[in-house]
Amino acid sequence: TVTAKRCFQGLPSPSAAALLAGFVWVMVEYDVVGQDVRWLAAVVALFGGLTMVSNFRYYSGKEINLRKSVPFFVILLVVLAFILVSTSPPEVLFGVFVLYGLSGYADALMQRVRRNKPATAATPLQRDGK
Repeated sequence: TVTAKRCFQGLPSPSAAALLAGFVWVMVEYDVVGQDVRWLAAVVALFGGLTMVSNFRYYSGKEINLRKSVPFFVILLVVLAFILVSTSPPEVLFGVFVLYGLSGYADALMQRVRRNKPATAATPLQRDGK
């Protein structure tokens, strides 16, 4: 299906690895001792591991075709992304992978809200056809 092509089921393992590596990189950048953040590190590792085996959908980017014409706006966004990453690589990259990790949960929440949205009741005037 089209949805299967556009999405991964569960957090891709390279993303989970980048999440953990980014966490370590940020801690090293700020000279935080591992003993001080061992519980936080355990939570990040548990989050990554459990999310990998979840049924949450994650955007795959497989349908992006760079061989065809790319709008100038997209090129501008790519340049801005490189500039943003170059300002502070550990924090920006860790933040990106945290957001990507949370995106599956946000997608599931949005789908649940859409499913549970009550149908609007017809007003008396609409029922009478007036």
